[in-house]
Amino acid sequence: MIKKLILVLALALTGSTAHAQVAQDTVKLTPQELFEFNSEWLGLGTTQSYIDFSKDVLNTSDLSLGIVGRKVSTTLNLTLNRASTSGKWSHAGILSINPGWKYYGVGYGLTRKRANRSTTLQVVGSADFDFQKNINISLIDMVKTRRFGNFGYNLTASQTFWGTWQGPWQGEYTVDSLGNWVANIYPTMPPSRQLTTRAMIVYSYPVKLRRVTLSPQLILVSDIHKSFSDGTLNISYLADFNIDAYYGVQADWKIGKHFILNSGLRFNSTIEKNSQDFKKSNPILFSIGTGF
Repeated sequence: MIKKLILVLALALTGSTAHAQVAQDTVKLTPQELFEFNSEWLGLGTTQSYIDFSKDVLNTSDLSLGIVGRKVSTTLNLTLNRASTSGKWSHAGILSINPGWKYYGVGYGLTRKRANRSTTLQVVGSADFDFQKNINISLIDMVKTRRFGNFGYNLTASQTFWGTWQGPWQGEYTVDSLGNWVANIYPTMPPSRQLTTRAMIVYSYPVKLRRVTLSPQLILVSDIHKSFSDGTLNISYLADFNIDAYYGVQADWKIGKHFILNSGLRFNSTIEKNSQDFKKSNPILFSIGTGF
């Protein structure tokens, strides 16, 4: 077993090829051999991270910088609002662009406004024009109070579509007639889709100063139910316990009578009972934008 692992590692790292390749054969490591090889040399036995655009990319009129580990991504979010003559209804066009992560989103929102409450029905579609597409339908309800701050909730149905992709190496590779390594064999995963139902709770407490309004914020997001299908597998289940917490502060600077410059700093923490192989990346989000 050790000899086989050393052979695979040496040839994979040096890119050595056989001098004579008359015939090829397929070899597959045992589960124990694959675990030892991954854990010691490739780090595949440790947690790998992923990014959830439907949670981390929030639609407001701003330029947002997201820091994930050592990577920095820039997202431009634009929202154009048009209110009715009575002021009770408003329409919003939404555009979100992230060139670094190849994320492009467009959406529409309809809002019903009352004295201290607003209810919004919002639809946002996004894609990277390569592998992933997503459609979000959200019901957002916000209530403002004078003494206790602002409360809100958000119910979202998120449908994600994935194309074919190269799955993780499962220990299978080809050798030539002399037993020398030729190439690793990676499985091709079929197209799949997933419907996720999630809930969000929002709280902020505005503190008005002379030139600026500071609003500490707390946002809690939790996936409730998931349905997954890839052509051969079709499952539906309640999600394990999970919470995404976004916390930070927003500053609204009043410049002139009708112009407001807003900026925000938001951190993210994740608590989830999920696969030990994957963990959600937690970005630091800094945004700066305008309001009229």
